[in-house]
Amino acid sequence: MQVAYLTLHTSPNRASDLASAVSDLALGPGRQPIVTAGFVPQIGDSINRLYLLLHAPTATEFDAQVSEITALSDVTQSDLHSLSPVQERALTLLKADSAMYTNRWFHVRADGAETFEADTLSAWDAFESGTESGVVGLWKKAEADDVVSYLLIARYADFATWEQSRFWNRPAAEQSDDWVEKFRRRREKMVDSSVIATRCAMVTGTV
Repeated sequence: MQVAYLTLHTSPNRASDLASAVSDLALGPGRQPIVTAGFVPQIGDSINRLYLLLHAPTATEFDAQVSEITALSDVTQSDLHSLSPVQERALTLLKADSAMYTNRWFHVRADGAETFEADTLSAWDAFESGTESGVVGLWKKAEADDVVSYLLIARYADFATWEQSRFWNRPAAEQSDDWVEKFRRRREKMVDSSVIATRCAMVTGTV
């Protein structure tokens, strides 16, 4: 299975229109869609971006459809990140609705990657139940320059739900909870992190 995250730079104010065009292309007759979902930024990035989570059964199908997507008229630039799944926890959470989806990159020291993954995955059950949040999945890029980069996609009802879910915003009585401690500890393994708030503009229905 080929997995990737494709960043598309768009013509001005055309991200939503491009999402529709990608959806039409992906769901065309006789084809197996490789686009799992598409996201347009709300906070933290240019409005002229579309982010696509891709899954394809073969490299041939992957390459062919990526070429078609990047050739669409409103695409001005593209950047492809090849990924491998750490855990695809709940792809069925992806819906083109009013929820907020965060797309977050964690850049982690290679010597701390194993601990980072263990702390992250083992904290999710308590994190979700305590914050009304939903983790879609965690993926990673190949190690480069002693750093492993991870992509996390998560679903929140709205910005307020996201803000309240931050471990430093949890009530004092929860600061010693296991998931809070794990999230605090994993920061020690990071060299950087960035996040954008998005809405899910399209899903193919194939997840």
